[in-house]
Amino acid sequence: MSRSFDVVVLGSEPDALVAATGLATSGVRVLLLEPGPDLGGIYREIEFAPGWRAAPLVPDLGYLDPQAFRGMAEIHASVAADPTVIALGEGGPLALQRSAVATAAALRRLSARDAERWPKFVQQLASLAGFLATLFRDAAPRVDARAIDEFLTLLRLGRQYRSLGRRGMVELLRALPISAADWLDDFFESEPLKGALAALAVTDLCQGPMSGGTALAFLHRHVGAAPGVIGERLRLKAGPGALIDALARRARAAGVAIETQGAVVELSVRDGRIESVALSSGEAIACRAVISALDPYQSLLGLIDPVHLDPVLIEAVRNIRFRGVTTKILLALDALPDSVAVATAAGTMLIAPSIRYVERAFDATKYGRCSSEPFVMIHIPSAVDAGLAPPGKHVAVLHVQYTPYRLREGEWGELRDTVAERALRVVETHLPGFTSRVRERTVLSPVDLESRFGLREGAVSRGELALDQLLFMRPVPDLAGHAAPVAGLHLCGAGTHPGPGIVGASGRMAARAALKELRARA
Repeated sequence: MSRSFDVVVLGSEPDALVAATGLATSGVRVLLLEPGPDLGGIYREIEFAPGWRAAPLVPDLGYLDPQAFRGMAEIHASVAADPTVIALGEGGPLALQRSAVATAAALRRLSARDAERWPKFVQQLASLAGFLATLFRDAAPRVDARAIDEFLTLLRLGRQYRSLGRRGMVELLRALPISAADWLDDFFESEPLKGALAALAVTDLCQGPMSGGTALAFLHRHVGAAPGVIGERLRLKAGPGALIDALARRARAAGVAIETQGAVVELSVRDGRIESVALSSGEAIACRAVISALDPYQSLLGLIDPVHLDPVLIEAVRNIRFRGVTTKILLALDALPDSVAVATAAGTMLIAPSIRYVERAFDATKYGRCSSEPFVMIHIPSAVDAGLAPPGKHVAVLHVQYTPYRLREGEWGELRDTVAERALRVVETHLPGFTSRVRERTVLSPVDLESRFGLREGAVSRGELALDQLLFMRPVPDLAGHAAPVAGLHLCGAGTHPGPGIVGASGRMAARAALKELRARA
């Protein structure tokens, strides 16, 4: 082997870059390998038509782990859309604004009761999401704690839980297993409001809002959101690629070697330990440890000879649910329709008129079919970054759900245009004149998301966000501490604790675990 490093990091999304930087600043020799031609993974922009670009998979960066991003001035160059969500439906648009008072005022035309309850709802949301943020700062708590630090973690969590107060503790326990539909029914009566919130709860999930555990998914998606703000945590003016660029600069400054076109095809194991990584080019690079930000299935079953893994673990990893159900449609627009003002286009426009509408859309997926009336989110990234389109033009990205990866009948090659036409018909109903502005379109089905972005089954979450795939059960119970059963292998990324949208935390935790192991072996 011609080259040798202490640690090889696989992938170049934020958690991979955070892990690499953390190790390099501790004096570890680190090589980061990105299999594609550009850094960023799902954060990267693509040119889908001549002169039109978009980063279709990360409209909201999520919650940036404060410890992982300490001192990075770049993350302060953000945009605060207001309203954050515009629910489109009968009776006119409903704007969910950053101010709870302003949103309550907008709700009065629908329901005086909902207007009165809105401040209480966002207050409870902030409290419960804040507790989850505490859970996500450290490795997932072990229910079979043995070491003193594990007991101390459980003690801190117990104290934090008690700080919610008696009512808050009850509300948290109730919210964990309940459906989003039931949880929202406790607060509100107006269907446009409940439909919009329910759609946010099940975004990228192969579940409907009447499925158990979807209230927890809603809470998870609002960890780190400013109090009163719905559907948005952080967006940078220059797009998600700016975060990757900043992290890559920081990593190189710390001494990390970064290489693209470095597809790893095998992790070599000797005497139960990682010995080297083999590249598609034929090169083998010696290393003492590997941190993989790929999804858990690929990291373990795709790169390691199964002879080195316990059959029970293999079966558990095979049973991780991915189940992508989202199609992204990228549109080159000659102009915004008259019904859309540039001032409000920075927010998310959402077509989900009621909980039942979203649930009916999900019904088709149960039988392996694409919904004929999907719920649709509309993002106009060019309203914030005009450089994504030619002068005077715009980019729109449609999030279309439910369109399952696994189809009972037909092939995705035959269905792309059908799905696009259905989605545009739904949009045209609520935004007249929209389709006439479309110059070109690119349809990315779940199959395309898998092939172009490396997302197993087209799942952006890299493992469904569900109660049985969170905390110490993410990705599976034996892997919740970021260390794999093969010595020297550690996992990070959205497929591990604390899950998608909590950016940098798993990379920081994996680096800490890897460094501890390296020092113990020194």
